[in-house]
Amino acid sequence: MNRNDVLTDPRKLVALDLKNAGFDIDKINIPKRVYLLADSLYDAMLSRNCGTFKYPLGGKLYVFHENENVGFVKGHMCSPAIATQAEDLIAGGVKELIHVGFAGGLQTDMKAGDIVLTDGAYNDTAVAGLYGFDYDLIESSRELTDELGRLLTEHAVLFRRGKHWTTDAGYRETWGQVIDYRKKGALCVEMEGVGLFTIANYRKCAASAVYVISDVYRENDWNLGWGENKLDTAVAQIIDTMIAAVKKQEGKNCGI
Repeated sequence: MNRNDVLTDPRKLVALDLKNAGFDIDKINIPKRVYLLADSLYDAMLSRNCGTFKYPLGGKLYVFHENENVGFVKGHMCSPAIATQAEDLIAGGVKELIHVGFAGGLQTDMKAGDIVLTDGAYNDTAVAGLYGFDYDLIESSRELTDELGRLLTEHAVLFRRGKHWTTDAGYRETWGQVIDYRKKGALCVEMEGVGLFTIANYRKCAASAVYVISDVYRENDWNLGWGENKLDTAVAQIIDTMIAAVKKQEGKNCGI
């Protein structure tokens, strides 16, 4: 065996976890598309009663009542965690992963409640290099990102599209880094994008992400938007859009 050969196979562990829960990985219908939702987004989706917990895959994987090809799960925090979660979901059969989370705004005209659709993340993590993707920028999937852009536009959701910055250390953004990434055109900063996109590229899966701006970096302050109505409105818009997409696909009501 070559000393560089990887010894672990995520599908083997996933199959065992499912078997222990009473499922045969080869005989169940795992959703093709899964939304990985940040905590409050996940809670907001659960409150709509649009899905049923079906499988212990990547956490508690819910499947929409009206479309078993679409599911959602609480997204793990930070690049290493979401990378492992993505490995498990892909090993189980998921083909498209969409992260919906929160991010800090970098550009001077941004405010809490703004929505960002990303084309990729500037890499300030360790995960990418471990998978052989030690690049400055890890891209999202163009086709899936274009689809999300059309979906948001169709439902009159205002958003900005561009690149962003992913860091492993959420409380270590320096003013110098903010200026540098602003100059590169990065719209926001968060902790998961590179981990997700690295695994998607490595496993030949589609992945993209949408972020709600929860706080903004200013020259003399860190402006927090938690608790603001604009933030709650943006979360509701994103949830409404996801639900509407499922309805459109099936031509049925979601049961809410």
